[in-house]
Amino acid sequence: MAKSSNQQLLKDEQKIVDVLRTSANESIDVIAKKCGFSRQKVWRIIKKLERQKTIWGYVAICDDETYNLKHFIMLIKRTTRPIDEKILTEILTTRLDDLLPDSVIKIIDIEYVHGSFDGVFSFLADDLITAKKFCERFLERYSWYIASFELLENIFFIRKQMLRNPQLKKQIKFL
Repeated sequence: MAKSSNQQLLKDEQKIVDVLRTSANESIDVIAKKCGFSRQKVWRIIKKLERQKTIWGYVAICDDETYNLKHFIMLIKRTTRPIDEKILTEILTTRLDDLLPDSVIKIIDIEYVHGSFDGVFSFLADDLITAKKFCERFLERYSWYIASFELLENIFFIRKQMLRNPQLKKQIKFL
């Protein structure tokens, strides 16, 4: 494939991905219309991106307060000790939300970052006490590898997954 043809394909893929980021529940016909492509082209590109794992999945963005859940972020600073392969596999493959049985913990994101902290865990919990207990349990379990952590409670989202919060007018008092 010629370089310019390859670049055009990437631009077409990006256009489709941009629409999917904010409108993944739309029909192929609507996505095609928004992109200016044929229905077949959109379907073919989406299937290719799914096979390549460029698109991992599709999610609904919910108002967690409706379900009495609060959003928390745990920032982790690692020690310089190399992580044992067994522990690394456990962290990468285990549902860490099970660390605190009989509590509602739903892990949203786990990220490895560069900066003042090395890891970011984004999760939902019933309340601050449950979130603190989860962090303590995590620290107990992986204490050899954690130098420090910090827990943040999200007050509200201004944007989430590229979408503006539809409840933002109610949250203005915090700004």
